[in-house]
Amino acid sequence: MKLSGHKLFYAVLIVSVLMVNPPIVFWFNDYCVEHPLLLGWPTMYIWLEFWFLVMIADFIIAAYKLKAWDCRQDQKPIVPVQRPEL
Repeated sequence: MKLSGHKLFYAVLIVSVLMVNPPIVFWFNDYCVEHPLLLGWPTMYIWLEFWFLVMIADFIIAAYKLKAWDCRQDQKPIVPVQRPEL
């Protein structure tokens, strides 16, 4: 099964959003209670920042790679029109 760019973008985005919202965060919070620090940083902070960076990277990669998001394809000439008199 081959994923298209749009489906992959939405899949990564949905997984990322789910990972920073309940009930996943509540389950991960149980791990954070046992291990409050990871590399000297709060474990929950690292968890949330990681998934927010995944979302940001997902949008940036989609903006560069997806053809539908390419604004250079809109090379239509601008045609001036006359405004109607009021």
